[in-house]
Amino acid sequence: MTLWSRAHSLQRKIITAIVLVGLLPLTLLLALTYVEERRALREMTGANFKELAVEAARRIEMHVSRGMNEAQQLATIPLLHTAVTEANRTYEGKDAQSIQGMIKDWQQRWRQRDKQSEFPLFINRIVTNYLIRWHDIRKSDYVGILVTDQQGALVVSSIPQVEYFYGKAPWWQAVVRGGSLRGYVSEIAFDPGFGTHVVVVAAPILDDTKGTAIGTVTILLRRDTIFHAIADVTIGATGHAMLFSSDGVPVICPVMSPEEHTVRPELISALGGLRAGWTVAEDDSHGGRNALVGFAPVRFGESLAPGSLGGRHWITLVRQDPQETYAPLAELVARVLIYGLLVLAMLWGTGVVVARRIARPIQLLHDGVHEIGSGRLDRRLELKTGDEIEGLADAFNQMATNLQRSFAQVEQRVVDVNRLEEKYRDLIEHSPEMIYQLNRSGQFVHVNKTGLEKMNYTLEEMLSMRLWDLVPRGQEPLVLQYLERLTAEGSSSMDTVFLAKDGHPIDVEIHATALIDQERGGLVHSRAFVRDVTERHRLEQQLQEYTTKLEQVVSERTQQLVASQARYKSLFDLVADSVFMVNPSGVIVAVNKREEQALGYAEANVVGRSLLEVVLSNYHDALRGWLSDIISGQRKVSTQEIMVRHADGLETPAEMDLIRVGAVDQLLVMVQLRDITDRKRLERQLETYREELEDKVRERTREIEETKQYLENLLENANDVIYTLDTEQRFTYVNSKIEAWGYRKDDLLGRPYLALLSKRHRGKRLKSTLDIGAKQVYEVEVVTRTGEPRAVMVSVSPLHAVEGTILGVLGIARDMTETKKLEQQIRSSEKLASVGRLAAGVAHEINNPLGGILNCLYNLRKGALSPRRQEEYRVSMEEGVRRVQTIVRQLLDFSQQHEPA
Repeated sequence: MTLWSRAHSLQRKIITAIVLVGLLPLTLLLALTYVEERRALREMTGANFKELAVEAARRIEMHVSRGMNEAQQLATIPLLHTAVTEANRTYEGKDAQSIQGMIKDWQQRWRQRDKQSEFPLFINRIVTNYLIRWHDIRKSDYVGILVTDQQGALVVSSIPQVEYFYGKAPWWQAVVRGGSLRGYVSEIAFDPGFGTHVVVVAAPILDDTKGTAIGTVTILLRRDTIFHAIADVTIGATGHAMLFSSDGVPVICPVMSPEEHTVRPELISALGGLRAGWTVAEDDSHGGRNALVGFAPVRFGESLAPGSLGGRHWITLVRQDPQETYAPLAELVARVLIYGLLVLAMLWGTGVVVARRIARPIQLLHDGVHEIGSGRLDRRLELKTGDEIEGLADAFNQMATNLQRSFAQVEQRVVDVNRLEEKYRDLIEHSPEMIYQLNRSGQFVHVNKTGLEKMNYTLEEMLSMRLWDLVPRGQEPLVLQYLERLTAEGSSSMDTVFLAKDGHPIDVEIHATALIDQERGGLVHSRAFVRDVTERHRLEQQLQEYTTKLEQVVSERTQQLVASQARYKSLFDLVADSVFMVNPSGVIVAVNKREEQALGYAEANVVGRSLLEVVLSNYHDALRGWLSDIISGQRKVSTQEIMVRHADGLETPAEMDLIRVGAVDQLLVMVQLRDITDRKRLERQLETYREELEDKVRERTREIEETKQYLENLLENANDVIYTLDTEQRFTYVNSKIEAWGYRKDDLLGRPYLALLSKRHRGKRLKSTLDIGAKQVYEVEVVTRTGEPRAVMVSVSPLHAVEGTILGVLGIARDMTETKKLEQQIRSSEKLASVGRLAAGVAHEINNPLGGILNCLYNLRKGALSPRRQEEYRVSMEEGVRRVQTIVRQLLDFSQQHEPA
């Protein structure tokens, strides 16, 4: 650092130190304040943005869910349900081509109507008026409401500006053809027919009996409704909410058009989750860098049909300009920085005052010491500060006195040292041995005269050489290792060869010592005493040659004698059994090492004793007989089991082999003993384990029989039909409940499963269970032995082997015939109730004009009316009749019938 260089005065350094002491904590405080406040501001703002995003998502979900709920509510209204059912009846008994021709005919009539702003006459006016009144309530949110049948043809609509056929529309395909029986919400798209962006919300109209979709109720939701829900969410001057799809495409933004947004992959990956949160985006799609954004997924109250929202989901995003977000932090940092500058100025002024008071005595001390250092040892320092500086001045005065006294003593010692140096130099130069001095790099720094004379080099030539330059080529690594060892150990010796200047080799013996720097730990120099040992090496070589020849002759003779003995001894000691060598009288003459390990008898203790002492007394007679057989000429006695006594007194089972060894004059018997204690113990354990295993097998067999009996009782007494099938879908087991359908258990075993089902069931789901190994629950129709069809709910699960392969399936079948009958009766009652309510409404509409007609007829029959009044009554009765006729025609149109010709 330049502030602490020698070019600056002590006063300036003190000032700088005081300022730095205050500046460092101030800077640290400022940095910590910035980091902590930024973190707190970011977390608080991020949490606020997250809550705003959640609120925006809740608003969108509320509007869309309200549309979905109203569509589902309309789908359950009997008036609409009946209209769709009657429209579907027109397709009964017709093939697909005829149906398409019929739809094209009605579509052409729809497009060729006189006024596009009015409904044609074949549209059911009663249901249409009901739908129009419903639409009027939500006219600000809905573009229109339309109802289609199971072929996608229009049944009724709240507005006439719609198409007639929607069979190819994605929302109709998802709701009716998809079979999911769930609502559908489309993406926001521009509809040229209405000149605005709409969101299609569609709900299925379900068949009460079959539970399938027979039509749809579709609500065209205005985009402005969702736009206002987004636009109302603001924060500050620049903060607002947006709507994105999960693939990062902007859907609604109240500030910029979707095309002006720039969405990076990092932002898309942050929005990919299905949980609300906040993050720091490198680009917030409005050009803001490192901006805070909050996001939340739009969750609908119920699951939607596949393909809804284009196969994606919506995410609300709240962003704000980073400058506005971090504006409070910038103001706080600016205030703290101003306060810090004021504190820094105060520290600088304090440092100037304190530095001057400290530096002045030190400057006087510096000047005095400088004079003493220049050689004026009589100079004395006079400082009266009363602190350590005054003590330091007194110490310098005492030092100057001591230096003056010591200087005279040093001069006298220098003279003595020079005299001793001349004496030792003469001894070194005329020593009979070569003396070298090397530096830490191995280069000669001094060579005595003896060394120069033997090597025939001049002093200048030697000083330019290194130690390894004197040895023959190839021995340089040995010299380098020697120098390294010398540096590590402090002293070392080696024998090598030096080459004189004329190339003459000289055998030398080097004894060297190293001078090590005790403070730094490095080598200062090394001193080597080199002795010429050429003649000694010649004599030693001659002696070595003679000794080598003598030893070679002796070694050859010794090896021939020892080889045979060593070979057989190793074989004897390494044999796996305990071996005793006995003479014909049974006295032990040798044992191997294995015997000492196995029986514990040391060779020194057992040799000379009788073998009978090792064998138990029960086997003495037998052993004597076996020895007699060997002595009489038998080559070997077969293996016998006996008991021997261990050295510690334990009785040990063993196998004994007796083998004849040697000739008659030197007859020996080799007795091999093999310890079989472990084998006997294992045989006993094996017998014990076999008995225990047989007991456990009997116990497990009994438990398995009991468990099997218990499971059979459970399966046979179950209220459902329980069965198992193999991979060929043939019965391998079925319980007694099958007899309720007229079948016997034994008759079904081995028969195919499909033999019990009606012909419209082909077992595809069962095959899929065998293929994919997944549990399934579905309904089938079973034919009893008498031919009666029964509705059955079947649950099938795969049966896996130990290695994971599928062996077959386990099935549970429950008879649902009576339950189905009760459900059908309930649906019929509900349908009759709907027809009754419709008839009551129609009767009420007809009764009103009929009452007016009867009243007019009653007045006419009285005969007291004027001709003009009578004409008015006739006109009124005609209008009443026409009204009744209109109601009947509408009812006929509703039922898709016509008046007879």
